[in-house]
Amino acid sequence: MSALSSVVSLAGWKGYAAAALAGVIVVAGAAASVLGYGTSQREAGRVECQEAHRVAGLEEFKSEAERLTGLSQSLADTADKLANAEPQVIERYTRVEVQSPLPADCMRDPGRVRSTNDGIDAANAARQSKRAVSSSPSR
Repeated sequence: MSALSSVVSLAGWKGYAAAALAGVIVVAGAAASVLGYGTSQREAGRVECQEAHRVAGLEEFKSEAERLTGLSQSLADTADKLANAEPQVIERYTRVEVQSPLPADCMRDPGRVRSTNDGIDAANAARQSKRAVSSSPSR
């Protein structure tokens, strides 16, 4: 049978039915292609969004870690300053208050009162910083 006889046999309503069936197949194929493309693009967008969210979380963690590192260094510097200040306070107290005491009937002047209070405050701060450092559990 030749191609011409195939075409002639599809004449009439059978030809229209075959053409309609072919059209439905083409339209269904096109719809499936569009649906598949949309699904793949949606999945790609979801993966990209998750990756962006993960990167943002890592950036936030990095900035917080840097902030805490700075605070830790600042705290360590302050503790060192206070530890180094304690001998100076004791030395000043020894030099000013012990080596040149006031007579028994003399009132202390505001400079000596201020000096004594400053020494007490510095010694207390140094003692508290040592407690805070020593009371933390070692890792």
